Amino acid sequence: MAQMRKVMALTLIAGACAGCVPQASEGGFDSPDPAAKLYAIHRAGEQRDRSALPHLVEQLDSDDPAVRMMSITALKRITGERFGYNPYVPVSQRRQAADRWIEAVRSGWFDVSPNQEVPTQP
Repeated sequence: MAQMRKVMALTLIAGACAGCVPQASEGGFDSPDPAAKLYAIHRAGEQRDRSALPHLVEQLDSDDPAVRMMSITALKRITGERFGYNPYVPVSQRRQAADRWIEAVRSGWFDVSPNQEVPTQP
């Protein structure tokens, strides 16, 4: 009986706390919640949201390999490019490819307007 009360109490507490945590869809690229960040990255790729390119490029430097992998996947889906980026190689090798991404976005190689066609390479 005491065990049953403990289980019921824990269930009530867990249910009450579930309403306190924001949903993954309520976050974004800057969220400290990894699920929210991954949701934003996935959504940008699915929607081919060109305005998200700077945010996706920023995530290539993440300490989290899942964030890096999802970011390059979204970038490839949106632009058709990888610039040699591999989310699993040592940071020195990732840095070179991430710098290529930074330069491509900064130079205007990719239009960062929402939902534009993939541009041809210059």
